Amino acid sequence: MDVIRAIEERRSIRKFKDKVVPKEIIEKILELATKAPSGKNRQPWKFIVAQDNTKDEMVRIMENSLHQNKKENKSTGSLESSMNSINEASAVILVFNTFSNIEEDYNHHRLLTDTQSIGAAIQTVLLAAQDFKLGTLWICDIFYCDREICSWLNCKDELVAAVAIGYPDQSPYPRPRKPLEEVVRWI
Repeated sequence: MDVIRAIEERRSIRKFKDKVVPKEIIEKILELATKAPSGKNRQPWKFIVAQDNTKDEMVRIMENSLHQNKKENKSTGSLESSMNSINEASAVILVFNTFSNIEEDYNHHRLLTDTQSIGAAIQTVLLAAQDFKLGTLWICDIFYCDREICSWLNCKDELVAAVAIGYPDQSPYPRPRKPLEEVVRWI
């Protein structure tokens, strides 16, 4: 795999083909994700993969949350769009922080360290999927229904993101990025 090429060609995919990604490929991608750098080697991540009927049930839970939030005039972000992408994807990988809800002395610095570690694992998922010619969408709209999903899963860990994964059915153009001189300062 040419890492630079994977980084340059990776896109957020919102439309997927109706084609199943084999379990073995998703397992390999997740195995690679666990090799991501992890602050203090805490490895705070946990992944739950939903496919088929389970994924459909999760989308229904998300739809119920969407309708309830709208009814209460609460923000829903782009949850509806994210639900559509999850619905089309072959699978959705739910990503959890295993420490934030259980450690008694969990503090801001541990949160930052664990968040960076989990972000590195998610980025590894995205790049590994790219190598398998798969498309992905990193989803944070899951926050609008995280309690409902965790309750459904009977999971006490903190849901921090979801990644829709499947065979892409679109080729989005590169999104604009800030110029380097705007985000880098040499001293």
